[in-house]
Amino acid sequence: MQDRIRVLVCGTGSAAHVLGAVISAQGDADVSVMSVNVVRANAWAEIAGAARLTVTGRDEVPIEATGLSITSDPEAAARDADFVIISVPAFLHLQYLTVLAPYLPEGCVIVGLPGQNGFEFDVRKALGDRFDSTIVINFESLPWICRTDEFGRSARIHGTKSRLVGAMHGDPSRARVADPAAVLQRLLGDTPQLVINGHPLGITLRAPNAYSHPPIMFGRWKDWDGVGLDAPPLFYHGVDEETAALLEEISDEVVATSRSIMRGHPGVDLSQVIPMYEWDIGCYGADIADKTNLMTALRTNSGYEGMTHPMIRRGNEYVPDFSHRFLTEDVPFGLVVIRGIAELAGVPTPQMDRVLCWSQHAMGREYLLGKELRGRDVAFTRAPQRYGYSLDDILVA
Repeated sequence: MQDRIRVLVCGTGSAAHVLGAVISAQGDADVSVMSVNVVRANAWAEIAGAARLTVTGRDEVPIEATGLSITSDPEAAARDADFVIISVPAFLHLQYLTVLAPYLPEGCVIVGLPGQNGFEFDVRKALGDRFDSTIVINFESLPWICRTDEFGRSARIHGTKSRLVGAMHGDPSRARVADPAAVLQRLLGDTPQLVINGHPLGITLRAPNAYSHPPIMFGRWKDWDGVGLDAPPLFYHGVDEETAALLEEISDEVVATSRSIMRGHPGVDLSQVIPMYEWDIGCYGADIADKTNLMTALRTNSGYEGMTHPMIRRGNEYVPDFSHRFLTEDVPFGLVVIRGIAELAGVPTPQMDRVLCWSQHAMGREYLLGKELRGRDVAFTRAPQRYGYSLDDILVA
């Protein structure tokens, strides 16, 4: 292995701030941050020239970024990169992958952190024939619950998952670094524990934002009468019994989809797909005070403390923000993707369909028509139907 690892982090959000600090602080990695937004890249570069980015965890011990470089130039950013970590919203993935594709060196490992549902579909589209020889790792979510305090200067980690599950496409022996999974673990630190196994489709089905954020929005606002509230309601800590039951039913539909695919394709390992309750306990066990059931696990997770529904202030009151990423990202690049895979597998999803019908109405979009994903806006999602993929096409990946 070479003495120093070259890592490119894509994005300027909370995840990019924390990744930049955590990885550069290891001392043996050269870290670049790239944004296609020239204004934001230039602003961060100016700040980085005068002050070090600092990230603070729940233990209040600061992590300082060292030698962090910021650019908007994809050629300079990709040069000699061992890892390219995509940490931008899903609707930007294809844009970043497309501008980077001509400059990515052979053996570079592309990491979705998180890649969200169908990440490998966008990688395949951007890289074309090079996809088959590319190493891609997609993780189910971010390692942390984190927020930017001051752009370019400071961020905070509010919670760290104990384990993070991912899957790999491609032959790791062809990577620029020996044992890329082990190197990535070292760069991120001891926690979360990275568990990389199974087929990439398992992460597309497992990634939880897709079937947690939209159903929680649905549960809270499906009967909303348009009257504003005095304060934003709690998000996870406000989940009631009815919404928790809905979350479990949708989780069951996702698990049923994975099991149906495995029965029809015995060589495909989708065992990473587990019920939502098991996922929460596995990731946040130490932070959950009451593990009785899914509702209590969500309501007593200290990492979720203070998180509220996305709202818009209207005078002295608050109304729900249906343009927030909990819908605008987690539906077309999450729930619709899973629903599309279930459709290809022939698995009914009545509860998922309830949430999807409400969500598309709230967003002014059209994905589901009757029992099929054939609405006008499917072309702007990451559903396999958008690419014309069959189930066999997906499983080859």
